[in-house]
Amino acid sequence: MAQRRSGARAKKDAKPSQPRLVGRIQFILFALLLGGAGALWFSRDQVSAVVAGFASADQAGEPARLRTDGSVPVVVAKAGQLANDVIVGAIGTGRAQRSVMIYPEATGEIRHVFVRSGARISKGQPILRLDSSDAELAVKVARTRLVEAGRLLKRSRQLRDKKVNSQANVDDSRTLVDRAELELQQAEEAFSDREVKAPFDGVVGISKVELGDRVSPATPIVTLDDRSQLIVEFEVAEQFLSKLRIGQKVAVQTPSFPKRTFEGLIKDIDSRIDPTSRTVIVRANIPNNEDLLRPGLSFVVDFVIPGRLYTTVHELALRWRKGESYVWRVTDNKAERVVVRSVKRLNNTILIEGDISEGDLVVVEGVQRLRPGRPVRFSMPDPAPSS
Repeated sequence: MAQRRSGARAKKDAKPSQPRLVGRIQFILFALLLGGAGALWFSRDQVSAVVAGFASADQAGEPARLRTDGSVPVVVAKAGQLANDVIVGAIGTGRAQRSVMIYPEATGEIRHVFVRSGARISKGQPILRLDSSDAELAVKVARTRLVEAGRLLKRSRQLRDKKVNSQANVDDSRTLVDRAELELQQAEEAFSDREVKAPFDGVVGISKVELGDRVSPATPIVTLDDRSQLIVEFEVAEQFLSKLRIGQKVAVQTPSFPKRTFEGLIKDIDSRIDPTSRTVIVRANIPNNEDLLRPGLSFVVDFVIPGRLYTTVHELALRWRKGESYVWRVTDNKAERVVVRSVKRLNNTILIEGDISEGDLVVVEGVQRLRPGRPVRFSMPDPAPSS
C-alpha cells in the first residue's frame, strides 16, 4: 500500500517537467529560424544574383547556372529633352472685325425695305429707301436750271462774237452755269441720301424700324457685322509682356462649342499697362470661315510662352535622400549617382536640372540595390507602338 502511494507521488512530481521541455524546444526552433533569417538578410545580394542568374538563363533557353559577377539587373530609359513652356490662360470677349450701327442720312418715311435680318449683303447694296418724291423733284428743277444757264451762256458768247455783249456778260453767264451744276449735284446727293446702303460686306442684324416708320439721322436702323474674322480682346499679366509677339499663335474655346478649339494670331498689343490691374490689353484675330462664331461670345484664350530646354526623366527614376534629389545613371555598365534638381512635373515626366544630358541611360526600375560604381545588367522597355 505504501509502495502504491509513493509511486503515485512520483508520477505527480514528473508531470510539471513536460511543459518546460516543450518551451525549450520552441526556444531552440525560434533561435534557429532567427539565425537563418539573419543569414539570408546579410547574403540577400548573393541570393538575388543567383535568382536573377537562373531567371535569365531560363529566358535565354540555356541551362541554369550561378552568376558570380555581382551585377544587378535594372531597367533603364533614355533621358529626353523638353522646353519648359508656360501656358497662359485668359478670358476674352469676341467682336466682329468690322461692326457698325447704320443711321439714315436724311429725314423721311420708310417706303421700301430690301433685306431681311441675317442676310449677307455686299458693299453698296441698298438696305432700305425713304420717301424720295421731294428729292426727285429737286433734282428735276436743278437739271432744268442747268439747261437754262447753258443756253444763256451760249447766247452771250454769240453776242460777244458780234461785238454786242462784252466779255463780262459771258463771264456772268458762265458763273450761272457753274452754280446750276453745283445745285444739281447737291440735289442728286440729297436724292441718294434717301437710300441707305451697306458700307462694307457683312451680315445684317435685326432691324430697329419697320416699313412706314418716320426716321431721322438720329434714328438707329440696323447693325451690320463683318464676322469673317473675330477679334478677341483679353488681358495678360504684365510679367508676360516681354514674351508677347505680334503674330503669336493663340487657341480659344467658347461655351457655345465646348468640343471645338479655334486658332488665331495676336494682332495688337496695347502700348501701356493698366496701373490698377497690372495687365496689358491684347487682341487676337480668329478666322471664322465656317461662320460659327458670333460677336459678343466669351472665350477662354490659351497661348504658349516659350521656355528654356530641360532634360527629362521618368518619374520612377527620381529619388530623394536627406533633402536632395538624385537619379542613377548607367555609365560603362556601372551605376553612378547624380544629384539633380526637379524643375517641373508633366504627367509621368519630370523636368530636371543637373549633370544629365539627353540620351543618358537612367535607371527606372531596380534602384533599391544600387550603389555607386556597382556593376549592372540593364534592359530597356519596348517602345510604345506608333499609332
